[in-house]
Amino acid sequence: MRVRLAKYLGLSLLVAGCANPYAQFYHQTANPAMLAKSMVVSSAPLTIYTTSDFQKDTDALIRKGYVPIGNSSFNAGSTAVSERQLRSQAADVHAEVVLISSHYTHTVTGAMPLVLPQTSTSYTTGTYGSATTTTYGTQTTMMPYSVARSDYGAVYFVKTRQRAGIIAAPLDDAAHKRLGTNSGVLVRLVVDGTPAFNADVFPGDVLLSVNTERVQSVDQYTQLLNQFEGQTAAFHFNRDGHEIEKTFRIASYQDPH
Repeated sequence: MRVRLAKYLGLSLLVAGCANPYAQFYHQTANPAMLAKSMVVSSAPLTIYTTSDFQKDTDALIRKGYVPIGNSSFNAGSTAVSERQLRSQAADVHAEVVLISSHYTHTVTGAMPLVLPQTSTSYTTGTYGSATTTTYGTQTTMMPYSVARSDYGAVYFVKTRQRAGIIAAPLDDAAHKRLGTNSGVLVRLVVDGTPAFNADVFPGDVLLSVNTERVQSVDQYTQLLNQFEGQTAAFHFNRDGHEIEKTFRIASYQDPH
């Protein structure tokens, strides 16, 4: 019985381990067309960081030139999740860095039926000799289990080339009213070593225009980068109520590394 039970449990674990939850629950967030132009292909080994604050650590990686391309989020038992699965999914999406977290949620307990063959043999002795009778049947045993479950999260990053280095975000209505304009986007982050970084653009600045083109939205800001790529442009900002100008070249994806 012990041998058969071990085989049964081994088969169950094998079946449970076939599905990769990091792949099964993966959601791509990056634009494939943009990645094709900006992604820096690297042969560096995968780096995995554990985080307790996804937003803070994501921002730190963005400032270093990484961008998130997708994420996995699911709840599972600890025996169904492995680092090998994480590395496999990271390789499939060409990630260079992964942020991960796991938080215990609850324990599932119960019992599952285990049906095993049962054979009994009886012997009888009579006038004309002895006889053997074998009876075949099954025996059901309830096997208790206890599985600790957790919420798992992973965010995948690749290194990209930055043209200006400004990570823009929309302004809220209160900011538009305070500035007296419906134009502008917030400089949420500045990527280290980029043209904007070297020109001393700071998070919290409000980008109002590029050359004479007013910035109406984050999408339109991207269009302006496309329009003036490879050129030196004048960036007009509002910083703490004062308008300032920074002039720098918008890098091109065609520039040598």
